[in-house]
Amino acid sequence: MDTSHNTVKKHPPAAYALHRQMVAVQRTMSAATVEESVRASRWANAWYQVVQRKLDQIQQAPRYLH
Repeated sequence: MDTSHNTVKKHPPAAYALHRQMVAVQRTMSAATVEESVRASRWANAWYQVVQRKLDQIQQAPRYLH
């Protein structure tokens, strides 16, 4: 069975988290109800915290000179 069309491109964790944050912000702005907007806003905030944590990890990671 050929599953080559089902391959998923892996993104670095920070890029993935940033993308999910962007999607959550878009959902917040396009929400049809207040409840939906609040829920999406909470997700956007949670993903923002993940992005910040990942960026802090990248910044603190040792850099090797080649």
